[in-house]
Amino acid sequence: MKNLYLRSMLAAACAATLAACGGSGGNLYLQGQVQNLAKDGLILQNGDESLPITAGASGFTFTKLLNNDDRYDITIKQQPKGAVCKMVNGSGKASSYSISPAVVVCQTNTYPLSGTITGLTANGLTLAMGVNSISPLAGSTAYTFPTIADGIPYNISITTYPTGLTCRFQGSASADGRDTVGTMGSAATTSATLTCTPR
Repeated sequence: MKNLYLRSMLAAACAATLAACGGSGGNLYLQGQVQNLAKDGLILQNGDESLPITAGASGFTFTKLLNNDDRYDITIKQQPKGAVCKMVNGSGKASSYSISPAVVVCQTNTYPLSGTITGLTANGLTLAMGVNSISPLAGSTAYTFPTIADGIPYNISITTYPTGLTCRFQGSASADGRDTVGTMGSAATTSATLTCTPR
């Protein structure tokens, strides 16, 4: 009787936990990492389950649990707006209690940000945006930052004036006109005109 009682208790425990005891219910989490996701709209798919992933997420976990030896095939059902993601190690067979093989690697699209320059008759002008800087030469009629990520706020500032000139961005909110702000579009974008005059 004691052995029968112990077997019954063990069976009940296995049915409750579904861990290391077999059974028809899943007990494995299908999850993975997400890298560089700066835009909303990403949707992952495994079987009949779709999983939206929000911007800034560092990982994902599907809600449907898997059994040991179940096959999985995670695909990208929908790309985020303004970015491209790819799946690495997205398919395989469940073989542990927490499955974490997959990595979604994303890259935000970039476009040129440019503007017009008038009156630049000398060298020495330096424009900066974050860690990036450019130095249009005398006679230049335009400035361009070539690879700016879709949708980010930007602030272009004048860090040095050309020799003998003062420059300002048209429509600048600052008193000296030394900077211009905006949000990068989902295509090549035009920023403020920069006007230079003799001091």
